[in-house]
Amino acid sequence: MASCKQLYNPPEIRQNPGFLVVDGALHVGADSSVILLSRTRNLDSLSSVPESQAKILVMDQSGQSYPLTEQSIGRYVCSSLNLNYNALYQLKINTIDGREYLSDTFHAIQTPPIDSIVWRQDSVGVSIYVNATGTQNDSRYYRWDYVETWKYQTAFQSLYEYVNGQVVYRAPDNQIYFCWKDFASTDIVIGSTSKLSANVLSKKLVAVVPAGSEKISIKYSINLKQYGISKEAYEYWQNVKKNTEQLGTLFDAQPSQLTGNIHCTTNEAEPVIGFISASTVQQKRIFISNKEVNPWYYQRYYNDCYYTFGDRILITQDQAEEYIGKPGHLWVLIAERGGVYDIVQLFCGDCREHGGVNKPPAFWQN
Repeated sequence: MASCKQLYNPPEIRQNPGFLVVDGALHVGADSSVILLSRTRNLDSLSSVPESQAKILVMDQSGQSYPLTEQSIGRYVCSSLNLNYNALYQLKINTIDGREYLSDTFHAIQTPPIDSIVWRQDSVGVSIYVNATGTQNDSRYYRWDYVETWKYQTAFQSLYEYVNGQVVYRAPDNQIYFCWKDFASTDIVIGSTSKLSANVLSKKLVAVVPAGSEKISIKYSINLKQYGISKEAYEYWQNVKKNTEQLGTLFDAQPSQLTGNIHCTTNEAEPVIGFISASTVQQKRIFISNKEVNPWYYQRYYNDCYYTFGDRILITQDQAEEYIGKPGHLWVLIAERGGVYDIVQLFCGDCREHGGVNKPPAFWQN
């Protein structure tokens, strides 16, 4: 009890070697291919280190190449890749400091279609599953990612706005009561039928919406993308999953070095983090409404708007300019009562303050 504790900072925390990280996949066909390049960072650093001004090419053995263009810092995109399934390809990266990186050769893989997406409500929440059927010649290894989109509302509906010194009805195309929010998956979701007699996936769990989540407060959608991958890619992602998601107890797998299929040709001893593969993309979208999962006792983000003192006040016309007519204002007008105006804090009356947008996406079903 009387002993001293001494802070220990291992040198590895700050001795960052700056290894290249290659994150992404090549999509055959009209789907855009995106590769993110970055450098490893210190363990005590929260900001990423994107690798800019690199040159990235997808090359085949005949010498034909497809460039990826840097759209934003560290983000490289090719709008379409018409790859031949019988040809061998490599990814080549030249960084601004003169180093060259080259992947092992790989084939483009044709991904089996998604048969259906099903869901089930239980005590955990809503579990979402995928069913898929491939032929005997298709890949038996799969990877999935998805984008969730959901509609939500704020506490109070703003029927009026303050424009050029006047209170006017809020235009329908500028409503701020309902918003839509997106979230791209970060979990590593992989599966395999290699030990099955048939290339059939049945009710493979791909996502879970926790019970009480705001995501199904009104309506929720998930767009699932499925990729066929090689056995080597499957083993790589399985290793990444163990290193990032399944550590923390005595019985979990021990961390191990990630060995991908990309190598530095200018310095063979330099490790490179990442695995590149190419495949077609199969995708399917489903919607789940709040009516389908009732009871769904979700925690509203704006609950404090009903109870916190001062969240809703009345002002006169003379005060309107001060509260809602200046740039950076913190209040929003919700109602007019014969010359007296009802205003609430932005967080309680403008759904955009919660991170969403007030225009529905093109695919949305009302």
